Parts: sequence; structure tokens; C-alpha cells
Amino acid sequence: MQLDAVTAELRPRSDWEAVDLGFALVRRDFWRCFVVWWLAMLLPTLVFGYLLWDVPAVFLFVFWWLKPAGTRMVLFEISRRLFGEKPPWQAVWRELPRVWTRRFLYRFFWARLSPWFPVTLAVEDLEGLRGSAYTKRCRQVARRGEGVAMSVFFSAELIAGWLALALLGLLLMMMPQGLEVTWQMVLESWDPTAAYAFPPLIIRAVCVSSILAISLTDLFLTGSGFGIYINNRTWLEGWDVEIAFKRLTQRLVNTGLIILLFSMIFCPQQVLSAEGKSPQEVIEQVKNHPDFKVHTVMERVQTSADSSKAPPSWLFEIGQWLMTAFATCAVIILVGLVGWAVWKNRHSLVLRRGMAGAEKPSNAARMVLGMQVSSATLPADVPAAAWALWQGGGQQEALALLYRGAISRIIEMARVDIQESDTEGDCLRRVESAGGVAHPMYFRRITAAWSGLAYAGLQPADGEVKMLCEQWPFSEGRPR
Repeated sequence: MQLDAVTAELRPRSDWEAVDLGFALVRRDFWRCFVVWWLAMLLPTLVFGYLLWDVPAVFLFVFWWLKPAGTRMVLFEISRRLFGEKPPWQAVWRELPRVWTRRFLYRFFWARLSPWFPVTLAVEDLEGLRGSAYTKRCRQVARRGEGVAMSVFFSAELIAGWLALALLGLLLMMMPQGLEVTWQMVLESWDPTAAYAFPPLIIRAVCVSSILAISLTDLFLTGSGFGIYINNRTWLEGWDVEIAFKRLTQRLVNTGLIILLFSMIFCPQQVLSAEGKSPQEVIEQVKNHPDFKVHTVMERVQTSADSSKAPPSWLFEIGQWLMTAFATCAVIILVGLVGWAVWKNRHSLVLRRGMAGAEKPSNAARMVLGMQVSSATLPADVPAAAWALWQGGGQQEALALLYRGAISRIIEMARVDIQESDTEGDCLRRVESAGGVAHPMYFRRITAAWSGLAYAGLQPADGEVKMLCEQWPFSEGRPR
């Protein structure tokens, strides 16, 4: 390790500045780090993806559990580049088997959930320590910035989840025209009686976006841990002072050579003559001078019997095991609390709350646009009654019945929160936001027909009205 070849400024930093240093190292060689991360993870991703394609949730968990292999490759890359090396691809390929075989059981099972993993991994891979020496060194380098390391560790998992949702939303927005119909059909096929039995297409889309999000966040998590590790070694070993002394020595050497050359040119007689004595005689004369006499002093120090001894190494190992166990329990408790909260509020997360016969909420609107929308004011068979009114010459009454009947069913079945003060446009926006459970395509057609007749006097054709009655999507009888 050559400190004079380092490619970043080494100086004592605060904990968050050290994290920013790690981020900067990853940003500088982002695509190289991204490629080497996937070189380690591509083969297991393809293998487990093929084997677990029917259970994508399990595949996503396995992928997340094995990501330390990619972390090691990123650490291999940024650590070499920090000290002026540019590892060739041959070295990268030689390193790939080691990221899986080096301390496999310890790294992928025992210490997998350790929040100090990004920091201690550098001690294991770069310094090559094992056993009690590894434990002592980890405790030493993790003493500074351990709170920041834990915060970054847990924040990375939360950011990965947020980024996965963002990527999924971007996928839906950039979906080519025509494919959204397939997606809409998948959403409409979601059985409300089994709210958590998600369609496979949705789970696989979430799985793919989560994998990409994990690969992106893990790069910067590794960089932050390496930045904390470098900062701790700078504080402990004075790397910045060593670099400053090396630079000063280099300057003094250059200056000394110039002075020596000047002396040899302009003062050769003083350099070559020393009072007629040989160099060996001059050296002996200087060494025999009283100022250079070596004086030895021996002191006997009384050691107290009750002096405290250093704690044994096994005690520190137990402490590390306890910390790892505590972190594991904390993660399990956190996951349990999140699962309990989701289960407790599962009814608020279901897109399709109830079907026909579901109880109407107490605060639901009873009148919209001056029309009664409560189920008590509607006939049992809305489309049949509307078609009878249309054939009898009551065109506006027929469309009004269809429109307010649709609003009533949407409030009861899809639980869309339509307010009494909403206009036709407001109602349409609420229905479209609710998704396929509220049948937005049908509601858009009935809104257009009702608005055209009520405000513009444009009477739709008989065939269009009959089709609206026949395609009534709210599980009632159809007109004959």
C-alpha cells in the first residue's frame, strides 16, 4: 500500500464526511463498480431465477441474502483505485471465485445481518486478519463512526424499497401503448377475497425493480463503509501526517542534492580535504568525542500485584456475537412489527374492499349533482329500468338513472370516496384513480353520454344507450 500514490485527499474527517468520501469513490468509477457487482451476482441470479421463477418473492429474498458477493467485488475495485491501481479484467476474473469461497459460512450466515458489515469487510478482505486479531481490529476500526455505519446500513434498505417502487412507477409510465391493457386485465383479475394472493405478473415486476434497486444502493453502501474504514485508519495511524512527511522529505532531498552539487563545484578543497586525515580517522575522532558517549541507566519498576490485566480475547468475541445477535433480533422484531402493522391495517390496503351486498360507509355521499345516489332510491335492476324509461320517451331520466346508479354502485362496491360537492369531472377523476375495480372505461362512457344530453342537448343514439344498459358492469340483470 503506497500512500504517496493515493488518488484522494487523506485527512481526518467527521463520520458523515467519511461517508461522503465513500460515495465520491463510487461515483468516480460508477460503471466499473456496477459491472463488477453484476459479474459476481449474474450467475446466481440466473440460476435461482430459473429455479424460483414461480415463487418470485423467495427468489428476491435469496438474491438479497447473497448480495455480499457483489459487495466484495465493489470493495476490491474501489480499494485498488484509491491507492492508484487500476486492476485489469484478468485480476477481476481471478477474484470472482474468492468472493464466494472466502469465509463463506461466516460471511453469508453468521455475520450476514451485522450492521457493521460494510466496515468490517475491509478488515477481512484487505488486511487478511482472522480469529482474535480480526476481532480486535474490527473493534478498533468500528469504534469511530459505528452509529453512522448502522444508520447508513438500515437507510440503504429503506432507500432500496423506495427506489424499487419508483422504478416500478417509471416502468408503468414508459409502458408501450397496448401493453397497459394487459396490465389492466391483470389488476381486474385480482380476487378481492384473497387480497394478498397477488397476480404473478405484479410480483415479478416488483421483483425485477427491487433487484435493480438493490444493485444500485449496495454500491453506495459499500462505498460508505469503505470511507468510514479509511477515515478510521487515518485517525488511528496518522496517514495524513505520514504523507506530509513524505512530501517534505522529497522536497528536502531535492534541495540537499542541489546544495551538495553546489558545494562540490565551488568548494572542492573543503570537501576533499579534512586536515590531511583519512575519512575513517575523522569518523573515529568524532565517535570518541565525549558528547557522543552512550550513557546507560537502569531503573527497577515495582509492579503492583493488583494491577488490572487486559481482558482476554474470548471476551471480545462474545461481545461481537452478542452485538450480532442483537442486530439480528432487532431486524426480526422490525420485520415482525411491519408485518403486524400491515396485517392490522390490511383492509385499508385492499384495492377492492367489497362486492355486491357490502355495507355502505356511514359518511358516503347520499346526493351528488342534485341527484339521489343512495341504493334505497334506485330500482333493483337499474339498467332494465333505464332502458324502459328510454323506450318510453324519458331520455334524460333514463341517462340520469344510469349515471346516478353507476355512482351509487361505485361508492358501495369500489368504496370510491365521491363527495356531494363533486362535479362530473371530479367524479371521473376519482373513479380513474381507483383503478379497474371502479370500471373507469364504462364510467367514462356513461359520463360523456349524460353530460352531452344534460348540458349540450346532444341525444345519443338508441344503440349506444342500449349498449350501455347491456354492458352494465355491476353484477345485475341485463335488459332483454
